[in-house]
Amino acid sequence: MSLAWKFLILLIASCQVAAAESVNISLPETNKLISFTFQTKPGGNSSFRSFQVDSAGKHFNFTARNPIARIPANPDERRALGYWIDIPGLKLNPSRYFLVGKYGTDADSHTLLFFISETEESDAAALLVIGFSTSGDPYKVLERDHLDVTSLKSTPDGAGLIVGKETLSQVMDGDGFNGSTKPYATTYDPFSVFIVHPDDKALYSLVISRSYNQKHYVWAGSHSREDYAVLYNLPAHHGVVGAPTSRVPALLAEPRNEAKP
Repeated sequence: MSLAWKFLILLIASCQVAAAESVNISLPETNKLISFTFQTKPGGNSSFRSFQVDSAGKHFNFTARNPIARIPANPDERRALGYWIDIPGLKLNPSRYFLVGKYGTDADSHTLLFFISETEESDAAALLVIGFSTSGDPYKVLERDHLDVTSLKSTPDGAGLIVGKETLSQVMDGDGFNGSTKPYATTYDPFSVFIVHPDDKALYSLVISRSYNQKHYVWAGSHSREDYAVLYNLPAHHGVVGAPTSRVPALLAEPRNEAKP
């Protein structure tokens, strides 16, 4: 092989090597900038597993269990691929590598970064959450193979609540399209609530999860169930209703039965 061919092959290979991209954010914990370095592949929206954080002159390397997605810039593409970023308490960073959330009080705010994996058709995406100590050192707050985050909240005492679903609800009966006002039933898939305190990892709270579901959903245990359903828009009921799946046909038929003379 001639030297010219070898040079051409090396040139092509060098163009395909992942390029490093740096992202800076201001950290309220230290009032200083920290830097992230991501290895991006040609194409723009490639996934990645590892990244480096530089904070206060120290280097930290993180590797996720699952590939992390770079969120597409185009809103239509995001919707088509199932990326939902309009999450209360979170905001997409301009780099699109992660979402940023803060919890605590006005006088004592803490930052969490949410890295989301590529979505699957019926499963919640994997999630990695990075937090920061009071000195600015990053650490893993939470990592789940499946967690579709729905909100980040703060408690009165300054803790953070990461709320999400580990399994996505599926319509089992009725007219259950997005925004439907007609009666329909879905699988039972409860919210999970993880509580996080400064300088600590997030822990699942059964007590808070039960209370949250009782207020915003229904409660029939901490795990998804195939023998239990959640019903929406029943005229004879206020809010959502939980019931065994065996009762779903009768409950959905109630309005028609009531309409008979």
